[in-house]
Amino acid sequence: MHNTATILSRISLLFLFQSFIHLPVGSKIEKEEVSINGMAPSLFAENNKVYMAFVSGDSILYCYSNDKGKNFSAPLFVAVLSKLGVGGGRGPQIISVKGELMIAAVDGNGNIYPFTKNRQASTWERMGRINDVPEMAKEGFVSLATNNRGEVYAVWLDLRSDKRNKIVGAMSRNAGKTWSRNKIIYKSPDSTVCECCKPSVEMKDQLVVVMFRNFINGYRDLHIIQSVNGGLNFGEARKLGEGNWKLNGCPMDGGGLVINSDNSIQTIWRRQGNIFRCEAGKKEEWIAGGKQCVMAGNQASNYIAFMNDGKVYCIKPDKTLVELGRGGYPQLESTGATSAICAWENEGKINYALLNK
Repeated sequence: MHNTATILSRISLLFLFQSFIHLPVGSKIEKEEVSINGMAPSLFAENNKVYMAFVSGDSILYCYSNDKGKNFSAPLFVAVLSKLGVGGGRGPQIISVKGELMIAAVDGNGNIYPFTKNRQASTWERMGRINDVPEMAKEGFVSLATNNRGEVYAVWLDLRSDKRNKIVGAMSRNAGKTWSRNKIIYKSPDSTVCECCKPSVEMKDQLVVVMFRNFINGYRDLHIIQSVNGGLNFGEARKLGEGNWKLNGCPMDGGGLVINSDNSIQTIWRRQGNIFRCEAGKKEEWIAGGKQCVMAGNQASNYIAFMNDGKVYCIKPDKTLVELGRGGYPQLESTGATSAICAWENEGKINYALLNK
């Protein structure tokens, strides 16, 4: 006899495949490979290059590709960080800023450290703490974004002042070498934001958009908050979608967002066992049953990746559904106008797939 959880899981998968039943011939991944022993991958792509940071034990490692992910270098050592936070979307985050690489990672004490390297250099240098109050990022989450001005914005869950998680951010204008005074971006009127869902951040020129799961009156719904002056000031937080999710616990699922060319904001997120997308300020659209969803691309070419029943899937811009393989916590990055790369965890290894429209 099947238990309730099994039945619900099968119903969820049925809905998923009913929604995307049309799979055009040739809608397969270009390459899938167990490439690395490690956990917690993050990706950053620019031009033809793709950078991947990940964790092995207490070591931060990275590798790179010069051909949009078709071939990666051998893993290269970055640094050791004691009791490095991994799992649930945690792990080192990598970006490229005007010829320099930067990785931000959280240690076991709740401190966020940036590591920087000129692309021609052979070693990484650890800079001063990003959080200006020590040991406040206990949940181990940090997200990064950069713009065409070479600025970097970091956001994380922070316990300062009252030992309750809130959204805090900081700006770097020199590729992570130094950071601005930390700014409390949002504090929930109901004591805390969701305690262990990773916040997201994106930048475009001086527009900074932060997405996070809130916690108000027992409801754990996704919100966004924006700055139009590079993070100096933020407006009011706005809830995404019309529905609500009342939940006595944290789903460890923060969703993702992209800023379109017209500055509209596309979001993807989970409510209960379902994934929704919406443009900020508009009604949500049901996408599929699943969780751990992320998004990459632009207005004309959004890719969506998510996990359902132990497998990772991608929805391509033409709404083709592709099964990528077993695993979870996918990371997704656009590699061009019509292509993307997805990396995910699978039993202590990192798999990746190249996707084309």
